[in-house]
Amino acid sequence: MDFAIGLSQTLKQEQTLSPQMLQSLALLPMPLLELQAHIQQEIESNPALEIPDSQFDLSLDSPAERSLDDRMDDAEGSDYEDMAYQAGSADPEASDRKQMMIENSCANGETLAQHLLVQLGETPTTEVVNEIAQMIISSLDANGFFQMPLEQLFQEKNFSKADIDSAVALLQSFDPAGVCVADFRASLILQAKLSGMAQSDLEIFSQMVNTHLEKLKAGKFKEVATSLKIPEEDLQTFFSILKGFTPYPGQSFSSDSLAGVEPDFSVHQKNGELVLDINRSMLPELSISADFEALADDLSGDQAKEAGSYIRESIRNARTLINQVNLRFKTLYSAALAIMEFQSEFFFKGPRYLKTMTLKDIAEKIGVHETTMSRLAQSKWVETDWGLLQLKYLFSQGVASTSDEGASVSRNAVKDMIAEIIREKGALSDQKISDLLLEKGIKCARRTVGKYRAELNIDSSYSR
Repeated sequence: MDFAIGLSQTLKQEQTLSPQMLQSLALLPMPLLELQAHIQQEIESNPALEIPDSQFDLSLDSPAERSLDDRMDDAEGSDYEDMAYQAGSADPEASDRKQMMIENSCANGETLAQHLLVQLGETPTTEVVNEIAQMIISSLDANGFFQMPLEQLFQEKNFSKADIDSAVALLQSFDPAGVCVADFRASLILQAKLSGMAQSDLEIFSQMVNTHLEKLKAGKFKEVATSLKIPEEDLQTFFSILKGFTPYPGQSFSSDSLAGVEPDFSVHQKNGELVLDINRSMLPELSISADFEALADDLSGDQAKEAGSYIRESIRNARTLINQVNLRFKTLYSAALAIMEFQSEFFFKGPRYLKTMTLKDIAEKIGVHETTMSRLAQSKWVETDWGLLQLKYLFSQGVASTSDEGASVSRNAVKDMIAEIIREKGALSDQKISDLLLEKGIKCARRTVGKYRAELNIDSSYSR
């Protein structure tokens, strides 16, 4: 075999991502607290960054006053594109603000799972119940709620129902009160039970939470009191007790090494209109230190070249970070506006009116790729009049409708309907629930009803 040494040329196309683009992609999926920790690290490592006096303040006009297209045009204007760079005199308070931001940044804390496991380790129980409890703890979400039905969690195990019930009851007795349940309504009821509320009062409280929260939020106390057949004064007492409970007890603990959850934006009703607020209050508006930039002008001697290179590199990295942080908020701003308009009925009327919405729908509306929207939707939270929700909750595939328009209905809305039917009519079969949904114009097969019922952690009609 003849081996030869030589040179050859080949021509090929190859797409690469710049460091700036990679940083932009990394910032998009970051939740607010993680972004705060990232900025803190950059402030500590880059002397070119400082926190100026002026702080970011994003205010939006109401949707009734301006169209979505107009507001999205503003999102691309100079308020977002201008770098927060101001040359000028030295700021003697910059270092104080920088230190304050660092000290107020979120520190690592105990997670909900760790908190529950510590209590489990201190509680005498059988080996089997202990194993079941550990499995349940590992399956809880950040709120302390079940992520899957217990039958599905233990389908490959031979645990008895009595042992599973014992493990659930044990975990429900732990701190914080209200964990190890299906949803926030069950959590509120459990907290009332653990507070020592009398059984007769607990039944009224449970009916109030399961059926009338939306009306209470709208201030319809007289209507709710009539429905519950109690004096309005008693209803006010129950409502005061309700406000003392926490609907999402697990959120007081850290998750993924970050304590609690901070909404990235909020949508609330004010004076009959929807108002959107982007949450940037936890983050400083960054700028380039004029004093640090001026150091390059005073350099001389053998080390001037090396020091000048370091100064220029630090300033370049600082400008890149400022631009990418602003780009993240610009994209979030545009997406939040589009979501608010798309799901306006949900924000006004509640979960029943959640529309089918996909990442592609919003991506096309704001002019970004679907993968960009997917990154942005990761680990984001939105505060609404209906609770603190993960942003992905608003994105849902649809169930076919019999309406003339042929519009589909969100799966989450269908689940809410199923839960309400079971609360009002009791132990109905999945087929009967399917028939009742069809009367409401929702085509949902028996098997699909069973699947959604299981996801709601509701037993079959036979078990109930």
